[in-house]
Amino acid sequence: MIEISLINKNIYGSIDLESSKSISNRLLIIKKLCKTKFEIQNLSNAKDTKILNKILDDFEIKKEINCEDAGTALRFVIAFVATKKGIWKVSGSKRMHERPIKPLIDCLIELGAEIKYLEKEGFPPIEIKSKKLKSKKLSLPGDISSQFISALLMIAPTIENGLTLEITSKVLSKPYIDMTLGLLSEFGINYNWENNLIKVEQQNYIAKNIKIENDWSAASFWYSFLALSKSGEIKIPNLCANSIQGDSVLSSIYSKLGIKTEFNEDSIVLHKTKNIVKEIELDLSNNPDLALPIIVTCCGLGIKVHLMGLESLKIKESNRLESIKRELRKFNISCEIDSSSIKIKESQNIVKPKSTIECHNDHRIAMSIAPLCMKVDSIKFDNKNVVNKSYPKFWEDFDRVSKNNN
Repeated sequence: MIEISLINKNIYGSIDLESSKSISNRLLIIKKLCKTKFEIQNLSNAKDTKILNKILDDFEIKKEINCEDAGTALRFVIAFVATKKGIWKVSGSKRMHERPIKPLIDCLIELGAEIKYLEKEGFPPIEIKSKKLKSKKLSLPGDISSQFISALLMIAPTIENGLTLEITSKVLSKPYIDMTLGLLSEFGINYNWENNLIKVEQQNYIAKNIKIENDWSAASFWYSFLALSKSGEIKIPNLCANSIQGDSVLSSIYSKLGIKTEFNEDSIVLHKTKNIVKEIELDLSNNPDLALPIIVTCCGLGIKVHLMGLESLKIKESNRLESIKRELRKFNISCEIDSSSIKIKESQNIVKPKSTIECHNDHRIAMSIAPLCMKVDSIKFDNKNVVNKSYPKFWEDFDRVSKNNN
């Protein structure tokens, strides 16, 4: 448990975020697939990345792989070991065994891997026996987890005669696929994405040392803190305007929520403004991880808000729409949800929760709600360590900033 408060509701300081977990995880896979060694600087300290790194270090001797609650690691590892010789059992936490993987498994089987489900069809755990994968034209709907598509794209250059992916419907979380392809290109892989076909020929990764930029999605919580503060200014090093991270769209979204982003050569600085809209409607199908901090910001500012394109949130660490609705009720905030959207129709009187905020074993629930401490005396959370999954220093950063301003 942890309790947070910020007495004077001002926030000034510099926040050195974790590096991008999404980039880190992709680079770890690329490094293992590359025939020549290279150095990765500023690798994320997120729990997910540490789990993936350990698995990749040990996979040749440990044939039972436990990905714990690291969804990205599980999906990427399944595709990765399918390219290697051996038999592996891949499992995870109880929640991971409730998160579907059938589209990825079906594709790997089509490519030649032998895979069987060990419990419930379509879900982990699985046993995978790798064979030489051979080229196929695979069809996948675009509204599945983008991690399935990214996992296949990263192994595509190692497949005999390459791989063609046909995306049969609108792509959700497209920036994450763009990120994967951008990193492939960075390491010498040529590809072609025309209309709904992505083609990657068989070829070798070309090694190069690389430094990972910091995590734009983690910056969202500090945008929210500043937007709800009385006054403040926040500097965030190692973020840039021309980022390969789709969540850099934050700067544009929050320009309507009272935050101006100043871009410098090696940092951004966030400033408060009076430019706040009365209502906002956004399609976040490309950036679903931003939905929770945005909804909390709008609650705190008293803005009517309608966020759409959130289908993927129900299969995250928790059903995020259900979880955030339940926890916001403790602040006297009422919102409407359906399977893909969340809406707040009117300004509401925010009150201090009488009970502890449940994190639902979901890092983004905890960090998204934390900025509401700008509107109430204090907030208690039931799980301090839940943030370790993506941003281990979150409470430490908050504590340091709060001491600067109390």
